[in-house]
This record gives sequence, structure tokens and C-alpha cells, in this order.
Amino acid sequence: MQPLVDPSPRYEMKVLALGLPRSGTLSIAKALTILGYQNVHHTLTDADDGKAAWHVFNRAADATFPVLPTYNGQGFSREQWDKVYGSCEAATEAAAMFGPHIFRAYPDAKVVLVRRDFDKWFKSVDEVVITGLWSPLAQLFACAVQPLLGSSTVTAMRKVVLGFFEAKDIEEIRKNPRAAYDRHHREIEEVVPPGQLLHYKMGDGWEPLCEFLGKPVPDMEFPWVNETAELKKKNVKIFLSALSAAGMVLLPWGVGAGAIGVASWMMVKKSGILS
Repeated sequence: MQPLVDPSPRYEMKVLALGLPRSGTLSIAKALTILGYQNVHHTLTDADDGKAAWHVFNRAADATFPVLPTYNGQGFSREQWDKVYGSCEAATEAAAMFGPHIFRAYPDAKVVLVRRDFDKWFKSVDEVVITGLWSPLAQLFACAVQPLLGSSTVTAMRKVVLGFFEAKDIEEIRKNPRAAYDRHHREIEEVVPPGQLLHYKMGDGWEPLCEFLGKPVPDMEFPWVNETAELKKKNVKIFLSALSAAGMVLLPWGVGAGAIGVASWMMVKKSGILS
């Protein structure tokens, strides 16, 4: 079992940036860090590559999304969310996939809602997230490598994506993604009081964000982070680390470990994440 995120030191959640993944979430996380918020959560910047957080999100998906066969209908409490966010003053990225549920857990937080053009957003999500999570390489890791390591990251990511899109498989995700996109923004607007909500567009700069948060405008340009490049680098690190760990588990079997290592390495190279 993956260890839970250490909740100390404790901070009050002050900002929830609930723009969907692939909507500049890493840039927003960097901006909030520059503005002085402590431990801004984004799985790409987690010290453990997000493994502990995804362990929690796996259980949160089961409690949140009725479309999943593992749905239990139990809901997810503030105490349970604190396993990830109890040490954070702000959160982005994965938090958006649970948008209204996260806000109900932290109702005093201010909410920044970045809305990216739908067509550009889904093209990016499809190419980077969906295709990646249902690739042969991801399938190998989900079915062969991660069970050896007691991990569930790929499985958890798939569950959260399927739950958000109210889909049972990748084909259903692609049938009508606009419905999920519209539902997300509508539900955030319905649950967050107007005075706590900022509609923000990437490119608007510091002024509207700082005015909303009551922060002075920094004497520097608004950060822009190439999230696709960072995701690719993180994937390389995760995959190679997992291959090494799986090899050690299978070391007594010799040939079996080598076969999985060679097959996995070939699939990593073919996938293009090393380029």
C-alpha cells in the first residue's frame, strides 16, 4: 500500500485553481507560488511523482463517480481530502477533476477558474492524457509492472478520467466531451459564491489575479511553463524508476525480469516519451 501524504505542517486551504488539466495548471501553480502561497499542489511537482496523492485520488474516485464499477457512494470527507491537501495553501490540476466536491471540503477558499477554448483543450487532453493513459505502454504498467510494486497510479488516473467524463471506456470519453467540459464550469459557478470566484484567462497577466487574491503585483512576468514538456520528463522518470524497481522484484526469476525489462524499454522508446 502506498503511504499517505504527510499532512504536516498544517496550512489553511486558501486558493483552489479549478481550471481543468491542460488549461495552464502548472503555470497557475507557479504563479501562486510566486505570490507566496505555501505548498501549491500539482502532481507534477510532488516529491514522490504524485504516487501518494494518486493513492488517495483512487479512493476518492470510488466515492465520487457513479459511472465507475467500483463506486461505493460513500462520499469523501474533509479529513480524507486532507491526506493530500492538509499541508497546502493552494491546489491545482487534479483537484479540478473533483471540482465541486473539493470546494465543499474547503468552502472558505477562493476559486480561480481558468477556461480554455474547448476545441484546443480537448485536442490537448486527447493527445496527451487520454491517448497516453490507454497506450500499450500504460497497459503494460497497469497490468504487469504496477501490481508487482503495489502501485495503482495508472489505474487511479484512468478511473478519475472516466469518472469525470461519465464514461465507461475510452470510446465513450470521445463521444461527447463537451458535456463534461460544460458541466464542470456550470457546477463550479453554481457551488462557488460569486465573490469567491474569479474567471481567469491565461494571458490576462497578474493584475486580475492579484486584485482578486489581495496580493501586490510581482515585479516579474507572469510565468509560463511548458506543461507537456514537464509531463514528458516526469513520465520518463516514473517509467524508468518503475522498470528498475520491477526488475529488482523479479531478480530471482532472472530471465523473466530481463524479458519484462527489454519489452518495457522497447515500448518506452516506441511511445516517444524519450524524444
